[in-house]
Amino acid sequence: MKIRNSIYILTVGAFLVSCNDLDVDDSVDFNVSLASDNTYEAGDPVVFNFDGNPDYITWWSGEEGHKYANRERTELPLEEIESVTLSFEAQARYGRVTNTLSLFVGDFPGLSKDVTTDDSRVADFESDATLLSGNGELLESKFSNRTATSFDLTPYSTSEMTLAFHYKADFDGTNALKRWDFYSVAIKTIYKNGNTTTLNLSDLGLQTFDRNPNTNPKHAQQGDPYFDNSSRSSSCTGVWDLRSSLTRVNSFMYLGGGTNETDYTNNADDWLFTKSLKFNTCDPDENSGVLKNINVRLPSYSYVYTQPGTYTVTFIAGNQNVYGSARTIKEVTFTIKEKE
Repeated sequence: MKIRNSIYILTVGAFLVSCNDLDVDDSVDFNVSLASDNTYEAGDPVVFNFDGNPDYITWWSGEEGHKYANRERTELPLEEIESVTLSFEAQARYGRVTNTLSLFVGDFPGLSKDVTTDDSRVADFESDATLLSGNGELLESKFSNRTATSFDLTPYSTSEMTLAFHYKADFDGTNALKRWDFYSVAIKTIYKNGNTTTLNLSDLGLQTFDRNPNTNPKHAQQGDPYFDNSSRSSSCTGVWDLRSSLTRVNSFMYLGGGTNETDYTNNADDWLFTKSLKFNTCDPDENSGVLKNINVRLPSYSYVYTQPGTYTVTFIAGNQNVYGSARTIKEVTFTIKEKE
């Protein structure tokens, strides 16, 4: 059974085009109409009839990820988030000191690179932030082998937030500290419309701060609280190591070990912060492809919509030659129903 449909054909003026786009020119000979025998049922083809013969036609199907109106959108409404999950694999090995690692989430203004200011900021963060690993989620005994784990960040996704790993341990001069290796670090956001976005390690803007830096002149850190070993070709102890390689994609480590004064001059109190993160970011929608170029004549185009819903379909048609270029934009809106 056919249903009645409201069909709208619009010409979009130049005010919708950024300064980097071709000029919109209604003199381009092009128009769109919907075939009279379209059923508008899911799984049946929708036929678009074209008048005119522009040099090219590009189109946006109106489906999720292909809406012209969202071509510059980089954020979704926060209420559209279904879930946010931090996932990674980890392994704790070597040393004997345990219960060293914690994971926090909270508001953090970032590191200023002024030691006194940053030490105060870190202390405030530790006091005010939420401890995500308060139920033993990061006990070394659970990670004697490389093990996958995850943390639900959904309750904290309504505003910008910072994640922080905290390695804290007392050094007794006898027992070496555990080394932690982290792999495949990612934060995945799932939206209610089914779309997903993923932040990988390179998106997190990691920064380190050591509240008790090693002051031994023989140690690479030499009292620098921001030292992260990323510029070294070899390892040193008691610091976060942010070096990356082909064999350690989306990975980092905390370098424990060591039982002598060169390795440690005091207790470990090392922080690894992400930048302030927003979890409602998204990629701009993309067009659905180029339907014709100057070498093709296209009187109509057929496309099958498999999902019911209302679609606004956008066609961009234009001409170009040595004297300049022009384009026009046409849209049609229709509703697809369940197939009977």
